Amino acid sequence: MKILLVDDALDMRLVMKRTLTLMDHQVTVAEDGAEAWEYLRNEVFQAVITDWDMPNMNGVELCRHIRSATFPNYVYIILLTGRSGKHNLIAGMDAGADDFATKPMERDEMEVLLRAAERVISLERRLEQQNHDLAKVNESLEKARDETMRDLHHAATLQMGILPAQKQIGRLDFAWFFRPAQMIGGDTFNYFPMNERLQLFYTVDVSGHGISAALLSMYLSNLLTSTADQTCSQWCGGNEASIKQNLAKMLRFFNEHLLDLTDHYFTMILGVIDTSEHRLHFIQAGHPMPFLVDKASGCVEELDCTGFPVGLVPDVDYEVMSYPFPPESRLVLFSDGLFEMLDNKGQPLLNSDLDAVLKTSVDADATETVRSIRNHFLVDGYEKNQPDDLSVMVIDFKA
Repeated sequence: MKILLVDDALDMRLVMKRTLTLMDHQVTVAEDGAEAWEYLRNEVFQAVITDWDMPNMNGVELCRHIRSATFPNYVYIILLTGRSGKHNLIAGMDAGADDFATKPMERDEMEVLLRAAERVISLERRLEQQNHDLAKVNESLEKARDETMRDLHHAATLQMGILPAQKQIGRLDFAWFFRPAQMIGGDTFNYFPMNERLQLFYTVDVSGHGISAALLSMYLSNLLTSTADQTCSQWCGGNEASIKQNLAKMLRFFNEHLLDLTDHYFTMILGVIDTSEHRLHFIQAGHPMPFLVDKASGCVEELDCTGFPVGLVPDVDYEVMSYPFPPESRLVLFSDGLFEMLDNKGQPLLNSDLDAVLKTSVDADATETVRSIRNHFLVDGYEKNQPDDLSVMVIDFKA
């Protein structure tokens, strides 16, 4: 080790320097604490052996200077003293001394103390290296986290970009609200005309949330849209029986396809609005039951229907439900995340809450109704604790 030996007695310095040198240590000597401090400011030492009582700067003062400084390595301090009493030991420890020895110090005692010093210094070096390695790992993790967050921001922008425009198609007015539990989520929905009289729509909620659910929801959105485009000719001029047949066929295809694709499953409502016959046809596959609103009478009805989620078991037969859907009708679709929110008293929201909002919004348009649902169900400040993805879609058939 490189040791700084500090003592105002010349004979003590000579004897101890010779002993330390014979023990294969590199020794520098100083006459007092002030001179030692100058050495410490310009050189690196692993250990300091210092007398307590010295002129200019004593050993305790030198300890305090060392401990208050910022050195690149830990400096082990052995304080030499002829003093006795617990209060002196406590004073030395408070100043920063690591060990104590009485003068004169025998070679064996010196060797024991320096072995302890070497062990502490070795541990300090290992700890410093581990901290250095950990800092590099943390830097890499921080960089990876920043890259992941940038990718998630881009993915969130992309996911919002593939959702349909809120618009009116013919006499049907579409409005929606979507917010994932995390930056991206597993809910998706869309609507588009199959021909002049038939409007197809769907809403999907993939199990779980986060990246894997979001990727699957975007894949399903593309698959549903492309499948509808490919089968568009089959819908033209179709009667009610053929509409139901096509809906059931589509959902059976998605169910069988998903069984071989992933461990995820999804719930959905897949439906068609016949604006000529004023009829609503849809399949409910494990999704929350939709609400049907008669804007003329103010009547709000929860459509009682059940169905099996998509992608869980093979060979499922899906029932197509049909209801009158005349002008001044409203269809409200939503994912189950809506009822996992809590009100401002920490209580879960219920179907009756949605029923009440829909009744008070019966004269509002689709966009205003979506805004009313959002304001009622999303308590300010609760967004950080949103347990699940949340989506709402309102379809109005205008007079």
